[in-house]
Amino acid sequence: MKNFKLLFDIIPPHPGQNIAIIENSQDNFLELLKEFSQKIDATLHVKALGEREIVNSEKLKIKTFSFEQARYNNFSVNYDFLFLCVNISEREDIKTVCKKLYRVMKNAGYLFIFVKKYEVERYFELLEDTNYVALNNIDFDENTDVVIAKKMHGWRKV
Repeated sequence: MKNFKLLFDIIPPHPGQNIAIIENSQDNFLELLKEFSQKIDATLHVKALGEREIVNSEKLKIKTFSFEQARYNNFSVNYDFLFLCVNISEREDIKTVCKKLYRVMKNAGYLFIFVKKYEVERYFELLEDTNYVALNNIDFDENTDVVIAKKMHGWRKV
């Protein structure tokens, strides 16, 4: 729980925010993120790989998701914070995925990517190449870091 708290400390407790998570399993992090979102009165958008019950309530939206989708959202810019909790390091289109994520984030929105420790520098370079700024990482556990990047206002579209 301590490691998740570090991530939640980055998110200001302002109501009305949109938080998204792309995930492929019902793990503890998703449940903690649901609780946190409810506590700060944010809307949580769950993009689930694989079969999942579709839920569409006022503050929780669960939809099935695929990286191959032409667009990652029905709206062009939507998320203040986006957690990518799926290992994409073996994909050949990682740069395309990062560009599509960039397009659905609000200006000054944060992207959190869970990566293996040895891949941090690779993701820093990749994110910098796709216009993310303020790159940083948090030591999450013995094998994993969370790479954090920000979409800045006024930067060119990707």
